[in-house]
Amino acid sequence: MLYWLIQTLADHPALARAEPPEGLLSSVEEARFRSLTREKRRRDWLLGRWTAKHLAAYYLEQVTGRRPALNDILITTDPDGAPRLQSQNGYAFIIDRLAISISHSRDHAFCALIAAPGYAPGADIEYVEPRDPGFVTDFFTDVEIARVHHAPPSAQPLLTTVIWSAKEAALKSLRRGLTVDTRQIVCLPDEPATDGWAPVLVRCHPELNAYVHHGWWRQMGGFVLTLAVGPSINAVDSVTEARRIGDGVSP
Repeated sequence: MLYWLIQTLADHPALARAEPPEGLLSSVEEARFRSLTREKRRRDWLLGRWTAKHLAAYYLEQVTGRRPALNDILITTDPDGAPRLQSQNGYAFIIDRLAISISHSRDHAFCALIAAPGYAPGADIEYVEPRDPGFVTDFFTDVEIARVHHAPPSAQPLLTTVIWSAKEAALKSLRRGLTVDTRQIVCLPDEPATDGWAPVLVRCHPELNAYVHHGWWRQMGGFVLTLAVGPSINAVDSVTEARRIGDGVSP
């Protein structure tokens, strides 16, 4: 199952000041935080960890019956830039099976977590706004361009945002990010669901030698959220649904 959580700078006063909330960071992470010089980068970095650690703590509590301290959960970075969860206080046997993805937009952080060995999640959040027509031409495939052009003008900003966000989520799930041409991924979203997630059809170009199993999208306020699940090494399990975690996750 895929778990997700979205939080904002308003969830803790220290976050808006670009200061670590008490008990959030390990000593290793504190050193990393001190190396960041730009205030916006510091806020985004803290908010992403605040969100991801609350999501991981919720999952660990469901599995073990104990809620770990946030600074017992470490978030490091793999060589390809993807975040990785680690534990320094007895949760390693569970943490090592988890994979996460983190995204930021306009003082919001969106995190997805999956506990299916061999699968990697991709999460992306984007603010809905009009984009230059050249953006669609430069980054979308012919079938995606046609989909946008055939939509009513009033619907094109949302549709463009969904397609772009789904591409980012899919490429994160493949551990590629924006290192490859975005036109090697085709993302065709279904119509929005009344309340919840709608599917996104994701197709990968043969050159990628990769496959995205599932994609979803939804709108929340002025934002689009997208999720994708792709295989990593030795994929053995199936993933069939995305579901929001229950109450009690936020601080």
